[in-house]
Amino acid sequence: MTKAIDHLLNRLEAIGHVTDEDRKALRNLPIKEANLVKGTEIVADGETSSSCCMVVSGYLCRSKTLLDGSRQIFSLHTAGDIPDLHSLHLNRMDHSLSAISDCRIARIPHEAVYNALDACPSLNALLWRDTLIDSAAFRAWMLMLGQAEAVPRMAHFFCELFTRAAMAGLTENNTFPLPLTQADLGDILGISMVHANRTLQDLRGRGVMDFDQQIVSILRWDDLRKLGQFDPSYLHYLDGRIGRENPAKL
Repeated sequence: MTKAIDHLLNRLEAIGHVTDEDRKALRNLPIKEANLVKGTEIVADGETSSSCCMVVSGYLCRSKTLLDGSRQIFSLHTAGDIPDLHSLHLNRMDHSLSAISDCRIARIPHEAVYNALDACPSLNALLWRDTLIDSAAFRAWMLMLGQAEAVPRMAHFFCELFTRAAMAGLTENNTFPLPLTQADLGDILGISMVHANRTLQDLRGRGVMDFDQQIVSILRWDDLRKLGQFDPSYLHYLDGRIGRENPAKL
């Protein structure tokens, strides 16, 4: 629990002021942790939910699937994220939430979250801001998915994940963990596994980043950011250095 709450607090501190009361309320939330294997569906499209899911480790994804089985991934979520926070007010899911890697999650009953938000109006406003930023990231994701070629699309993807990892305190020097395969990258970016491999080799050949043994290494941040047309303003963090200079310097 401590690690997950710490990562959540790091994220919230990057986008607003966290009071002592906010911290206490978050640390006192009753949660139930569970380990999930890759592919586990946490909440299915159309189901109703009575709890929120916080990521402790690994990655979750939001997605929708057509009748023919074709899947579209809308977002990735890692430690400290609560990807279904909206279920507090829209408890019928209009998409699926599932594990895209082996992961650990913590479930938080809606009632406990309601009580914490009632007791801490500032926390209510902060989580609302976090939800709005999540929506902004979704719009950026859709723009790159719909309009950018594979190389800038993948470059932007790594830039955003690195920035968000830095905000949550998950980076070490110029690296962060990404327990995904090249097939996963293709699925996420809407390209074939072969195309994903070629695109990744292109980025490696340019010397801007590497992805090996499930670790992403940022080698030339400014060049990667320019290649991905990455403007981090949509993440609305308080510290203007994140994403403009190397996030690992923070």
